[in-house]
Formats: sequence, structure tokens, C-alpha cells
Amino acid sequence: MRHAWGLATFVLWTAVASAAPEPIKVAVPSRKEPVSYAKDVADLLDGKCTGCHSTALAENKLNMEDVAGMLKGGKRGPAIVPGKADQSLLFKMAAHQVEPVMPPKDKKDQKPLTPEELGLIKLWIDAGAKDDSAENKPAANPIELGALPPGVQPVVAVDMTADGGRVAAGRANVVQVYEPESGLEIVSLGGHKDIIQSIRFSPDGKRLAAGSYQIVTLWNVPAGALTKTFNGHNDQVKALALTPDGKTAFSGSPDRTIRVWTVADGKQVRQLNAPIPVLAIALSPDGQTVAVGGQDATIHLLDANDGKPKGQLKGHGGQVEGLAFLAGGKKLVSVSADGTGRIWPLPVKPDDKTAEPIVLNGHKGPVHAVAVTPDGESIATGGEDGTIRLWHAVDGKSQRELAGHTGPVLALAISPDGKTLLTGSADKTARLFELSAGQPLKTLTGHNGPIAGVGFSPKGDRIATAGGEGGVKVWETATGQGVIAFGHTAPNNGPIQPLNKVAFAADNAVVSASADRTLKSWSFEGAWSEMKPLGPHVFRVLAIDFSPDGKLVATGGGDPSRSGEVKIWNVETGALVRTLDSLHSDTVFGVRFSPDGTKLACCAADKFLKVINVADGKELKAFEGHTHHVLAVDWSADGKSLVTGGADNVIKVWNFETGEQVRTLQAAGKQVTAVRWVSGKPEVVGASGDKLVRTWNPDNGGIARNFGGPEDYVFSVAVSKDGTRVAAGGADSALFIWNGQNGQQIRKIAPPAPATPAQTAQAKP
Repeated sequence: MRHAWGLATFVLWTAVASAAPEPIKVAVPSRKEPVSYAKDVADLLDGKCTGCHSTALAENKLNMEDVAGMLKGGKRGPAIVPGKADQSLLFKMAAHQVEPVMPPKDKKDQKPLTPEELGLIKLWIDAGAKDDSAENKPAANPIELGALPPGVQPVVAVDMTADGGRVAAGRANVVQVYEPESGLEIVSLGGHKDIIQSIRFSPDGKRLAAGSYQIVTLWNVPAGALTKTFNGHNDQVKALALTPDGKTAFSGSPDRTIRVWTVADGKQVRQLNAPIPVLAIALSPDGQTVAVGGQDATIHLLDANDGKPKGQLKGHGGQVEGLAFLAGGKKLVSVSADGTGRIWPLPVKPDDKTAEPIVLNGHKGPVHAVAVTPDGESIATGGEDGTIRLWHAVDGKSQRELAGHTGPVLALAISPDGKTLLTGSADKTARLFELSAGQPLKTLTGHNGPIAGVGFSPKGDRIATAGGEGGVKVWETATGQGVIAFGHTAPNNGPIQPLNKVAFAADNAVVSASADRTLKSWSFEGAWSEMKPLGPHVFRVLAIDFSPDGKLVATGGGDPSRSGEVKIWNVETGALVRTLDSLHSDTVFGVRFSPDGTKLACCAADKFLKVINVADGKELKAFEGHTHHVLAVDWSADGKSLVTGGADNVIKVWNFETGEQVRTLQAAGKQVTAVRWVSGKPEVVGASGDKLVRTWNPDNGGIARNFGGPEDYVFSVAVSKDGTRVAAGGADSALFIWNGQNGQQIRKIAPPAPATPAQTAQAKP
């Protein structure tokens, strides 16, 4: 509600006064131009009347936010009579010509209209009370905020999915979503004209809301998780092949075994003993033969069912690093550290004499990767020299060379339709090329280590990359936009290890192979898409929360020192369900639904915590005790208690049922900017301007744990549902992720460095 006296606490429409008031002298100005409602009258009434007579608070059913509302009037008729100011109750009560006068006599701190202001209103009404709002309406999107100054990248807002699998940070005016274990950026969502002030995932993690200047942007969010972990290898998993239907996986390791797994349940079906430490494998199209390569420079052909030898292919002068069967399974392509590739005609029987291979010469240095087109007519190889070479499969003649990578090419894949080539490199990038002409299509950046594994989905509309930082990322093929990412966490909470391979088991599932000796399968669904934005709001949107069922979203903000704004929206339709702009008299900093979704807690600069009933918007409780702005609020899991953080440097615990303050927790060094109650535990995590994130015990008020690392004011904090992951961001532009149980820092994600001209040029197709 705006700080204004309004035209009525009034029994506005009682036309008879008990005693004649003393009128205010009216000073009608002498002016040639007509009085404009839009330019002269609207702001005057907005400052003095609409606080009590608006859409949010229409006392006596009178809305004075526009001329139409005043002409319609309230309980007793119109507030204005065009052409007749002396018959208009608006003018007569404001001029104290009739009772009740405005402002009401009991509001001693609010001043009446001046004679000059009354003169303007009289002239406007006598001239017909013309509504010229449309003529003076500013152009659409009138506020164009310029680009933020270089280096201004504060992380003001942070949130985390309940399972801790994704963290969203508002860094400057961009929303960046990360996979916390690997630190991989999943997607960057831009377009806001001002700093992101608030961020919130829906409880199921399938929606994301971000608030900035006047607008909340909503996105549908892809969701996914670990399906199974495949344990059994005694050394890192270096090779991976899946059957065409994606139901069975073959993995190879330097432990001299090939293990066969059922992807659906992660169970080992059988183990094949290899004659060498395995660096590369390929599965024949009919699934009956496994080709194995390693340090002995020999390719071993094994029966896929029992591991019995089916032949050997000799000729390379260095270890075999990549293998691929051509269509039909009658030929095999190999690449080696000796700098060559070879096309081998395969023996029909184990004792058949091996025909001489076609040798592919051209790379300068070891050749690490090979892929073949679905029709079996072309071969792609990638090497230490950073190039990709294309060859005719029939005669081994060179077709063309593809360049662009600044480091060795470690992985290759070709789309199911044979039109697109995907590459992974030690330069930490992946690239897409149009295969027939060799034209570069996209460069994919974001991995923090070499990309040693790549793959296409069965439909070809998505790709996967596996990096040396231990993360696997799924991308949209057409746009290059990230879909989802997963951190291949090591067993027993060990350090995350590099990934060596990745393959799609289905369009919505991938399998990754790691140096940590395991494979993991992951499933996911959905795609990033923007929903209907929520707005407008009067100013910046400082707080957001989803209802537990994800159907409603509450937003908070307001015009500083003038109004506290709280709105509740329908997520699916974007429709405004309820406005609670009279709840607080100053800016709202926090909103939070109760665990059962029936109540909404709001805290504001007016030093109050208030709770309303979601169904009808009625105020249920008001909590007073902070001596400065109340900046954050959260509920306990049972809905019986609330916790608030304030600019008075303290956290307070409240009993909702009694309305009493239970305890003030040990003070922080500066403002407590954010609080989260760990679900079902006696733990409250809070962020403070003193550069620290802490865990407090709400039962005794003491500090249980400090989370260090930030070098400046901390604005926001987020916690996984089980409390095992804590994330925070602040003025130093870094996003921090900690182990919530011991306070150890897992990751610091610094802001991306400005791209150099060379990097910008490289990123272009």
C-alpha cells in the first residue's frame, strides 16, 4: 500500500455532515492550456488518494487509479461529475466543503490538498474531466536499462534443486545453471535488463523462476538423475560399447577384463577375460564379436558370448586407441599411436589368413579416435595434431581435412543420419561439423577438462560430451544449448575422476565410463522452454517461492519507502491469483509458502514478519521483534515454527501457533541476508554480509558450523533437502558449493573471464 491518506477511510458517501467544516480556499490558476489528467492530476491523486482507493484496497468500493474508476464511483455513486466540480464529492471533500473531509481528521500526520492543488482539480473537472491517459501513454517497454558496467557480476540470488543436482545463480543479469559436483554450466539464460534479484526452483525441480526489474521469467526445466552405478572393474574404465538397442553395455579396462552389463539394472551379465590391458573395444553389428585393442599394438577378436579368441590383426607399430566396425561387420577400422589408421578385412573363420589392411596415412602424430558413417562408406579419424581427416572406406583415399581444434582430437561420433560429425578435444571444446562439405557448425564450450567421450542420441537431436572434470553434459544438437549435466561422483566420496567415454542407451538416457573404475547410467526428461512471464511488478522482484505442489508462485518486492508488493500467480497460465499490496508498508524481501501450502510468510523493510492464508489472502499473524529490515524467512518442516534473518544482524525463531518469539540466535557480524531451515533437522543455514555462511542450531541459538571462502558480502544461500549441499553467492561474483555436513568447500565457480578476440573468433562456426 502506498503511504497516502486516501479519499476515504471515509464514510465517503455520507452526504450530510454533523457540523459544517471550515473550507479550504481554492486557488484556481490562470493558464491558457487545459489541465491534463495524465500530466497534472494523476500523480497528485496517486500520491494522496490511491493508497486507500486502488485495485488492491478499494475502500468503500472506490478505485481512483484511473478516471473510469472515479466515474464509476463507489457505494454512493460517482466521485466526479464531469463539468461540475462543485457537485463532485471528490472536490467537495478534498476542499473541506462537506463532511467527512479528506484527509480524515484523525490522520494528523497527513496534509490536505493545497489551494493550488484544489484549483487544478477544479479546472480539470469543470473542463469535462477528460481522460488523456492514452494520448500521453509512454511507448511500450519505456524503461531501457543499459548494459551493466564491465566487471559488475554480483551473484545476488542462488537456489538449488531439492536433490542438490542443479544450482541456479543469478550472476549480474544472467541466470546460470550448474551441475555442482563437476562445476559444469548446464545453460545460461539471458535477456534480463537488470541484475537478477531472486531465483527459485519448483519443489520437483521442473520449473525455474527468476525475478529482475518488474518481471519474473519462468522456464520449464529438464530433470534427471543417476539411475544405476556399475561396480566391478579393478582399474579405470577406458572403453565402452552398447548394443544397437541400448540394453546391453560392454566395458573394457586395463584390468584385462571386458564386462557385460544390463543397462536397465546395472547388473553384470558376464565377464570376458582379455589377453591385454584394454584401451579400446568395438562390438560387431550382429553383437557376436568384440574387437579389443591395447598396448601390444594387436587387435584381438573375441567371441562376445564366452570371450574365446576368434582371430588377431597385426600390423600397427603402436598401441591401438580406437576401433569401429564398418556396416555389415565385414571390415574393422583401427587407429593407433603409430600415427596411422587401418581398414581390416575380417577373417570368416579363426584360422583364415588375414588379408592386408588399407593403411590411412596423413596425421602427424598419434591417432586417438575413429568413427564411421552408418552406410559404411566414410571414415573419420582424429589425432594428436588437432585435425580430423575423412577417408573413403572402400579404398582408403583421403576425402578432406577438418581443422579448428587447438588441441588433440580425442573423441568422434557421427549422427544416425550420417550428416553431422561431433568431435571432442583436449582443448576442452566439442565441435559439430557438416560432414559432406566439412563446414563447421558449432563450437561447444564449458567443460573444464579434455573431452574424451562424445555421442549422438538415437534420434540425433541431442549429443553428449564427457569431460576430464568428471562431468557428462547433454546438449541440443540444433542449437548447441545445454540440456542437463551430471557429475560422475567417485565411490566413497572420493575426489571426482575424469570421464573416458559416454554413449546413449536411449534418447533420454546415457551411460558414462570413468577413471574411478565405475560406469553410471543416467536418465532425463524435458527441455528448456520459456513460459509466460509474470508481471508487471512495480519495481524489482526481490523474492520468489513456489507452493509445495508447484501450482502457485508468490513474488515479493515493492516501491522502496512507498509500498510492499506481494502477488500470487498461477504457474501454468501466468494469471494473477491475488494481490496483497496492503500487507506491508515497505519493500518485501522474503516470501515462503508453508510446508502444507496453506499459508504464506512474508517479511519486509517495515520490520514485520506476516503470515496470510493462501486461500483468501487474510492476515493470520504478525510478528514484530526485529529492529531493522527483515530480509529473509523460512518455515520448519512441520510448519510450526518460522525463522527470520534481519538487517539487525540476527536470526530469530518464532512459534507460529502462539505468535511468540522463541529465541534470538547468536548474532552475525553484519546483516543476515538469507536463511534456509534444513528440512527435518535442528539446523538453520544463513548468509551474512560479513562474508560468511553459517549453520545455527535453532534449539540453543549457537553457531554449529562456518562455511568460508567468499571474499565479499554474501547475498544468498541455498540448501539441498537433506542438508548435504550448501550453495551461496555474493558481491565477489563467485558461486560457492560446500559439503553441508562438514563445511568443506566442494567447488568455487568463478565468473567467466571476458572472451579474448581469438576465443570469440574460434567460437564462431
